[in-house]
Amino acid sequence: MSPLPEDLDLITLRRQLDTRIIGAMLMRYERVASTNDIARERARNGYPEGLVVLTEEQSAGRGRLGRTWVSAYGDALLLSILLRPVWLPPGEAFSLTMIAGVALCEAVEHVASVRAHLKWPNDLLLFVDGKWRKSAGILTEVSVNGDTLEWAVVGMGVNVNQAPDSTINGRNLQQTATCISAAAGQRISRTSLLEALLTTLDERYAQIRSGERAALFDAWRARLMHMGEPVTVTLPGGELHGIAEDVVPDGTLLLRDATGVLHAVHTGDVGF
Repeated sequence: MSPLPEDLDLITLRRQLDTRIIGAMLMRYERVASTNDIARERARNGYPEGLVVLTEEQSAGRGRLGRTWVSAYGDALLLSILLRPVWLPPGEAFSLTMIAGVALCEAVEHVASVRAHLKWPNDLLLFVDGKWRKSAGILTEVSVNGDTLEWAVVGMGVNVNQAPDSTINGRNLQQTATCISAAAGQRISRTSLLEALLTTLDERYAQIRSGERAALFDAWRARLMHMGEPVTVTLPGGELHGIAEDVVPDGTLLLRDATGVLHAVHTGDVGF
């Protein structure tokens, strides 16, 4: 019999968490449609930045490109963080996604002692059964008023102790997805991982607020897999094949095709 899902110990977490902004308020639900939806509503209602919305299960969790995010009850970290980076130019909003990706990698390595990478632009990759597989996704949504970034909601779905075993929209998740415990070879405490994640997010958020955005970009770029390698990018209108040459600070992927043309890819899904 598999162990019962571990409850998130928010009482202990509040006592141990030593952050300046992220995690200033924690809200936990049993089941919701989407934590991003709740965080967006709270943003519009004036809640302060640093709010973290958590749930054990989502009925309408979503990832990038309109995809559905699937996870088992009590075995994942499903959360959204409300930020109010009014000091950040809207054109640099992707740095919030960079923060989340880098912080997640650092938290996983700290708690699970496994190497973590990113698939452009923000999927967590872990090495399991001889290949790199996806273990988490990030979805950032923002509200812009003129030249001001009013608020941002950074949603994260992390497979901690169980990988999805279903097929959705033709994607066999058993072939591409994994969980942190599979990579680590042992069950992982969700409370410990959440504490490490919120702590690292707080540190990285302070980093870009103080103007150290180049350092964040370098850290994100260093985590990206497949730079300099052949990749296929699925776009809304088809596929693009070529070498992933580099990325730029706004998150754009630079891909050179077989004819030598350099393409700037802003949105897509990288396959390899």
